[in-house]
Amino acid sequence: TPLGADVSVHPLCQDETLKILSYLDSNGKSKDGKDRTKTPFVTVVTDLGGAHPTWFNPGVDKCYVPSDALYKAALDREVKPDQIVEYGLPIRKGFWSERKDETAAGEEKKEKGLFANIFGKDDNSGAADADSASSGKKSKEELREELGLVQGVPTVLIVGGGDGMGGIVEQARAVGKKLNDDADTRSVTSNDPEFQMVVVCGKNENAQKQLEADDWGKGVNVEVKGFVYNMDEYMHASDAIVTKAGPGTIAEASICGLPCMLSSYLPGQEAGNVPYVEENGFGTYSGDPTVIADTVSSWLETPEKLEMMQKAALEAARPAATLDIAKDIAEYLFERKGISSS
Repeated sequence: TPLGADVSVHPLCQDETLKILSYLDSNGKSKDGKDRTKTPFVTVVTDLGGAHPTWFNPGVDKCYVPSDALYKAALDREVKPDQIVEYGLPIRKGFWSERKDETAAGEEKKEKGLFANIFGKDDNSGAADADSASSGKKSKEELREELGLVQGVPTVLIVGGGDGMGGIVEQARAVGKKLNDDADTRSVTSNDPEFQMVVVCGKNENAQKQLEADDWGKGVNVEVKGFVYNMDEYMHASDAIVTKAGPGTIAEASICGLPCMLSSYLPGQEAGNVPYVEENGFGTYSGDPTVIADTVSSWLETPEKLEMMQKAALEAARPAATLDIAKDIAEYLFERKGISSS
């Protein structure tokens, strides 16, 4: 049965797949990707600030990129401007919300008829809000109440991916100690914590056990979690995040308006994510736990700086990217078949 379309979300699935499709479309006469005539092929790039050249092949019908840097990378690999679409990085449903700016996605399109039924009513309702975006439109206060977190104190979220790697124990201990020391320097008579830290250890049970056994001091409330399925809620309930430089987490954090303290990155594919965050003004990088702690402390101790970085994160956010890409692919396929979307 012929494919309706082929959508690639992996850097190694362009060149060979196009050759196979050409072979099938030509009944075995050609393996040249340029001879593909029947099966639509699109690439959705899932890296962010940098990407391997194999993501980009001029033989595709469309190439969806998440950032200006990767738009340029596609051009450098001879993908033409009319093949490239920049909507943002696809992210999990918990972080979806209406598009904040039609111009960021190119020409304004109004979804109606068939597409309204498939993807929902079009609504240009403005920028995402850090306190009430995709987590059921709940406020930060409501989320903290539901999560059992302390209200009204600066809160940092520390994550290490699903496996809880990247030195999460050392980072959490350095940040927790620094925040408790900061609290001790304040002339406060209350026994209530001045700061809060949430550490999500993922599947790293050893890290979770170590951190749960630590004495953090009264100045900082510390919540240690294992693997969670509601990361969107923890992000929306926080004020800043410490994370490895994974593209998905950075994109999700920006949607939540979280300044990003990047703690590690994979050489090559994640290296470009560091300048992406720094140049957009919502974070920085250090692999040193002490520097990480000092930086997070300076953010949480300076509300004006924190607010400025939160606004910068929201400016970089593309909360509608997943739906925009899906809509665009669907529209393209219907157009090829001569089916109207209205």
